[in-house]
Amino acid sequence: MPIRPGEVAVSPADLVRRRRWPVCAVLLVVALLAAACGSIPDSSSPQPITSFARQAPTNAVPVPQPDMDPESLVRAFLKATADPDAGHGAARRFLTSASSEQWDDRGDMLVVDEINVFVDQRSEDAVRLRLIGDNVGTLKSDGQLLPATGRVETTLSLVRVGDEWRIDGPLPNGTMIDRSQFDAAYRAVTLYFTDRNRQRLVPDPRWLYSGQATEPTILLNHMIGGPASDLDGSVDSGFPNGAALHGPVSPLAGGGVRIELTGIGSVSVRDRTTIAAQIIWTLDAADIGGPYVINADGAPLIEERSSGWQTADVKSFDPNAAPTTDVGLNVIKDGALLKVTDSGTVPVEGPLGSGRDVRSAAISADGSRAAAVLARRGAGPRFDLTIGPYGSIAGSVMSGVSITRPSFGADADSVWAVVDGKPVQWAHDEAAGADRLTTVDASSIGTVAGGPISELQVSPDGVRVALIVGGQVVLAVVTTNAEGGVALSSPRVAAYNIGNRALSLDWASPTTLMVARDAVESPVVQLSINGTPAVGLLSGNLSPPVRAVVANQSTVYVGDTRGVLRLGSNNGQPDQYWTEVEPAMTPGTIPILP
Repeated sequence: MPIRPGEVAVSPADLVRRRRWPVCAVLLVVALLAAACGSIPDSSSPQPITSFARQAPTNAVPVPQPDMDPESLVRAFLKATADPDAGHGAARRFLTSASSEQWDDRGDMLVVDEINVFVDQRSEDAVRLRLIGDNVGTLKSDGQLLPATGRVETTLSLVRVGDEWRIDGPLPNGTMIDRSQFDAAYRAVTLYFTDRNRQRLVPDPRWLYSGQATEPTILLNHMIGGPASDLDGSVDSGFPNGAALHGPVSPLAGGGVRIELTGIGSVSVRDRTTIAAQIIWTLDAADIGGPYVINADGAPLIEERSSGWQTADVKSFDPNAAPTTDVGLNVIKDGALLKVTDSGTVPVEGPLGSGRDVRSAAISADGSRAAAVLARRGAGPRFDLTIGPYGSIAGSVMSGVSITRPSFGADADSVWAVVDGKPVQWAHDEAAGADRLTTVDASSIGTVAGGPISELQVSPDGVRVALIVGGQVVLAVVTTNAEGGVALSSPRVAAYNIGNRALSLDWASPTTLMVARDAVESPVVQLSINGTPAVGLLSGNLSPPVRAVVANQSTVYVGDTRGVLRLGSNNGQPDQYWTEVEPAMTPGTIPILP
């Protein structure tokens, strides 16, 4: 499902703006389903992202009209399924009474593009039609959107009721929606849960009917209801079982909202702070501002915040925050790890900077630790995975015939790589002063993609991984069982319009990936975890193939046939072309970011 020409290329500079990840998701849905069958754009300028205004759907839900012919009525029915209220009451107006009673609208919604209607049988009072289209997405009942592919075909029978046509006979369970109506009627939101240690927030993207998307009561009910099924074994929540909203969220006279909770009980102050963080950052992501007055069981959630919470009160949970470090862009050049400065490059202190054996590397987000794959000298191909303080001696933790580029997990104490085709995790226990190597169960990956794993990168929150498997980009979730076994679960193809020519990828944020492809058209694409297809970044002055990409919230760096180039912003304005990183403009140079 390639993307159509003329779609918006999103500037990575926009990723740095607070609250922009969910807005990126909104913009990317234009690719969802505006994008099922064209091609990723060859070259287009990045466009500034603006928050969507809180408003009702831009396309009114249609109603049956006396002059509708059968084909028009069926298309209007599909548009009306966008409105989920009253058990899809708007869509039921297009059905006969018997068909409405039979129809089970619960379950998944198929988002279908390029719908064609064919008449198989027609008489004066009855028509049988076939609908054929491209399935480009599946909206789960909890609002999670999953990429989809393949053809959809269903048969509908219509009869005359008085002077008007109505759909009669059995309908498939669930719903089907025309993708253009989905674009107009649904909005992306981000719910927040915590990792299993309750140290950081983890995004859980959902798609809600417009109007619901900025309704705080609906947002919080979804959040209290728990994470999407794929995250269920990998995230946690401060809310105890039995917690609920006590009445709707109400506005405050001077701005902000009041939230009344019940069923919180005697949970600790730490858990109560976690509850507040989940509420506040979920509402903040939907542009619902504070103060947030949060009461639990008839009393303030925490007495010291009885007058209201602000985002600053839960700043330590800020899902948009990134560790600060003075370790900037590094590169691998001629087998050495070098730091890029304003005037050139300098070798990183220690053996990684002075040697000639570095083949790939990663630096922890705080800049404290480095992991590198070194070529071992001698007969036959052999590599060592080394880990140590950045700018110091690194020790070998594993060897293999093949080792992929390493990836740090949520912090500097966890490193991942694929060694001889099998993912492994190295973890350092500071308290025990011990290291642990774990072979990760990746057996589920083969159910969605075949071939070797050539890349594995862990999201900044440590909960998701992105892999390149046989050239396809796959997303999975990290799970740990009671015995400490680590596995990759709930794999899915990240986007069907990337194809099977991905070469490199990196997380720009916990919700956004950058992918380099072996392609002349759109060799670098941006991908959201919210279920929408990839969007091509501008590519006019790149020299494919682009074999390496790294990114943070503001900038993307790539390595093409000439050297290293960057795309970000200058003076707050999105770049209109890739800029050469002059000290690193040597063929084969590989960019590295913390």
